[in-house]
Amino acid sequence: AKGILIAALGYFVLPIDLIPDFVVGLGFTDDIAVLTAAITAVSAHITPAHRQAARDAIADKS
Repeated sequence: AKGILIAALGYFVLPIDLIPDFVVGLGFTDDIAVLTAAITAVSAHITPAHRQAARDAIADKS
């Protein structure tokens, strides 16, 4: 999961894109595809224990 997140972040940071962002209508489609794939892949690794820990952390900050 960490590798997927690092790769997705690297894709957004690097100036080289599969489809350049200045192409009207298509420029951000590859960015959306990478973001969607990363979220889908990482969400499969989130367990109910992770969700509860996140809820507890948010409750502690309130």
